[in-house]
Amino acid sequence: MNLITRHACMDSMTYAPPRPCARADAAAAQLVVAAQPAFDFASAEYRALHRRSRATAFQGAHWLAALHHDVAPSVGADPVTVAVRDATDGRLVLVLPLARNRARGVTFLTFADFGLCDYLGPVYDPADAALLLADPALPRRVAAALPRHDVLRFDKLAPGDVLLERLFPHAYRARMRVSAYPVEIRSDWESWRTRTLDIGFRRDLDTKRRRVARRAAPAFVLLDDPLEIVRAFDALRAFRVTRFKERGANDVIDSEAVFSFYRNIAIEGAHDGTARTFCLYLSGEPAAVMFGIVDRGTFSLILVGFDLARYRRLSIGLLAIEDTLRASFEAGDSVYDFTIGDYSYKTQFGGQPNPLYEWHQARTLRGHAAVLAITLVREAKRTLKPLVRRAKEHLAKSASAAN
Repeated sequence: MNLITRHACMDSMTYAPPRPCARADAAAAQLVVAAQPAFDFASAEYRALHRRSRATAFQGAHWLAALHHDVAPSVGADPVTVAVRDATDGRLVLVLPLARNRARGVTFLTFADFGLCDYLGPVYDPADAALLLADPALPRRVAAALPRHDVLRFDKLAPGDVLLERLFPHAYRARMRVSAYPVEIRSDWESWRTRTLDIGFRRDLDTKRRRVARRAAPAFVLLDDPLEIVRAFDALRAFRVTRFKERGANDVIDSEAVFSFYRNIAIEGAHDGTARTFCLYLSGEPAAVMFGIVDRGTFSLILVGFDLARYRRLSIGLLAIEDTLRASFEAGDSVYDFTIGDYSYKTQFGGQPNPLYEWHQARTLRGHAAVLAITLVREAKRTLKPLVRRAKEHLAKSASAAN
């Protein structure tokens, strides 16, 4: 028993019945907290915990193992995984896959993301929530296991995780400017398509599909051959150069480490069913490539790339996305997830916006200044976002009228 817990017990014995303190002591004695920078995400115990948890594919064993091994060194991040075990049998009950990185002179502690995960959060079995919540000292002991940092920064969080709120009770929470867009699959493809897609949108897709067929022989394929996946990823990368150049933005797969990470996930996932890479071929040549990961009936779309140079007017991207949706229906998925990002095509295909949240907690004076800057930037962007959207819509209408 540590000194703080003992003092708490003495106070409890002096002014109240001793039983609550006894229960707290028992809970604290039952849990062991440790920082494990070299935590083995590929281990059988973590795989089992993830299967029992409500965590997503972005906390999957192979995903996190590869993320730590292949990507973390390239971005200069230090893994800071916190593991909590049941002291009675050593059973793993909670994992916080965290990382520490430095930006603009500020040290951040975040979930292990490196810009590649669309959902983040702790990994635990809901059946163990009562055990974890029963230990009043657990937040303090988790905090003691963390390395020094200026700002605790969590984002891409689903709302309502009571355990995470208990572990970090003083974090400031705000809704993110972007949402996620899952599609629930509850019927057969044709019925869903007729009921969900606007009739004008369906007709446009059908018209474009006929035009594509007249121009070239289409073939939509779920890839399993490693060499063909490599070919598809090379095409994906080339397609995205044009798209991101037009947007004046950097593409995450410009990094060789990130590109190799995704490609390896695709190759290995094709073997065990945890990833899917689709290619729409036109007369044998890749025209569109889509990549995503799979976990317990949910397909999460991550990367898309289309040959805009040759097929922009044929909406080849929308046709390929519709094909991946149909493939999820045929595979028996329960959810097709467009993941994070506000794009109109997601709602056109039935995606429903799900809010995501970001948490911040300053730990130092430098951290307080950083959190203030983050808050100001976020709220400014939140204010400007609808104005920019309306301006784009106005320009689009003006261009259409001019034509």
